Amino acid sequence: MMFQKLSTKMAVVAALAASLFMFCPAQAQENKSSLPLQGQELDIGLNYAPPFVVIDGAFDNVKGIDVDIIKELQRRTGFTLNRGRFQIMSFGELMDLAGKGDLDLIAGVMSLNPARAQKFTQSPGLFRSYQVVVVPANSNIKTLDDLAGKTIAAQAGTNSSDILPAHIANSTKLHHEVTTFMTFYSVISGKAQALVTEEPMAQALIDNWAKGKLKILYRIDQSVSDFGYMMKKDTKISQVLHYELLKMREDGTIANIVQKYLPNYEFPSELYSEDMRIAAAKAEQKAKALRQAANQNNVDNNQINMSNGNNELKLPKESNTPVNQPNFA
Repeated sequence: MMFQKLSTKMAVVAALAASLFMFCPAQAQENKSSLPLQGQELDIGLNYAPPFVVIDGAFDNVKGIDVDIIKELQRRTGFTLNRGRFQIMSFGELMDLAGKGDLDLIAGVMSLNPARAQKFTQSPGLFRSYQVVVVPANSNIKTLDDLAGKTIAAQAGTNSSDILPAHIANSTKLHHEVTTFMTFYSVISGKAQALVTEEPMAQALIDNWAKGKLKILYRIDQSVSDFGYMMKKDTKISQVLHYELLKMREDGTIANIVQKYLPNYEFPSELYSEDMRIAAAKAEQKAKALRQAANQNNVDNNQINMSNGNNELKLPKESNTPVNQPNFA
């Protein structure tokens, strides 16, 4: 009888141990799959656009601002890349395939605008930039108006109204190239007299490849644009990615990545993270206090120099310099 009770207790203990053993891996698996896109394979396309997307020797070795942002996005949401790599394509190919729904996200200096919002779910604005005119280093083009009648290099999928003011766009001819690199090369080789592109990309290519061959002529002040990513229209995946990118902007992750590659970039206030907004507010309060102190000091000095009797302005006692005469001492 005692043996039977002992056997029963041992069986209960064994069952409990087995259940705990089975629960632990299940719980670990549950925690692992708690990321919103765990188990999802995404097709992500990139357009070569330094310093946002840089190809370092081979198509499977890419880096840059957009690459770092997407890798952090991947870490936070749990998705993997289809075939384990990014898909490198031209701007036109990316727009075409993403528009058909064949790509989940595309990146590489993508400007956000209402027309594209009709076709894609756009990310929050992650970067803001102006467009600049790039010409040969020895070019006779001096102003924006000098582009009238000239051939302008542009990527396939863009048109003159995308990149130039209307009064110039109507009189120019576009020379389309498949890749960003080839638009710059076409200006060097004489197939085009100029190109219009984003300022950080132009500066990166000129500094690292076309130094002495090309120069930035002019910043188009009215061309400011916000940049981000295009994603499949109105899908759950796109909603998750948009939300996480917004969080990354708010917690300062985007700013840290951008300034790793562009340390002198000044974020516009609309793209500030929460910490940046707090720091900016403190800096403004300090500047305001200094201005008030300076104004008060000027008031005090003026009061000291005013006569109590007839309010005539008196010179400081230590100065014997006659009014309206220079001091040659």
